[in-house]
Amino acid sequence: MSSFNYFTNDPGLHLACDDGSLIHPARWQGSHALFILSSPTKSFWLLSRRHSQSSPCEERGVLIGDITFYAVRGAHRLTSHLTFPEITGWASSEGDDARWTEGRAHLELEDALRKGTGMLSIEVCSTGPYHLERESSQLSRMSEAELSLPHIQ
Repeated sequence: MSSFNYFTNDPGLHLACDDGSLIHPARWQGSHALFILSSPTKSFWLLSRRHSQSSPCEERGVLIGDITFYAVRGAHRLTSHLTFPEITGWASSEGDDARWTEGRAHLELEDALRKGTGMLSIEVCSTGPYHLERESSQLSRMSEAELSLPHIQ
């Protein structure tokens, strides 16, 4: 089978919570992914696709800037990803206002936010392109006419 190279700028961004549930963005507002956190959580993983910067040894996920948690009691900016040098899944900083993930980056909410629900806004400053490798199948060899015919069981 031959393989084809596909590229996308979609980072495939989502959250994995402590309980194993996945949360996809409710929507995007410009460069901000907005996630609804409907149950209290202590921490979560920020997951994305990965791409190589200059070599395969230096794979990066997404460049993250501002992270803000909006709750009933107001907005709370999270800065641990910018201020703590050793956090699992976070790579090098890009100055004082952004940092790369390695495709699976840990984020922990402050004590005051762990019991609440709300919306998490994550600013994505840079993405891919991400390489998607797909192997061809019989579908790739079929003509457009064959693909449009209904299948009879």
